[in-house]
Amino acid sequence: MKTLAISNKNQVILPKMGIMTNVVELSRHDFIYVKNLLKANDTLYIDKDQNRFWNENALAVFYKGFKLGYLNDSIGKVVIRLINKFENLHITVKNLPKSANAFSGMDILIQVV
Repeated sequence: MKTLAISNKNQVILPKMGIMTNVVELSRHDFIYVKNLLKANDTLYIDKDQNRFWNENALAVFYKGFKLGYLNDSIGKVVIRLINKFENLHITVKNLPKSANAFSGMDILIQVV
């Protein structure tokens, strides 16, 4: 059996992978004001929401200052660890909800830059 020797001298380059998830609670915030402006590959940003004192891991998703919704709790815990470790995340819109049910959910991609 052959073994693989990894050298410490060279930088290991990994493929850029990300987390595909969706934004929840779209109907309760400012999504209605920007739903017609959003398109695929638009840049979003995530910030901790201090207003949700009952959930210390609450991460709100914003587009140009408008709060769209939140990440679900299980993904939020993972993303908080990524923010603490890497600090630079790139969040983009992947799929928008269908016009028939615009508040069903929006898919986003979170990548480490």
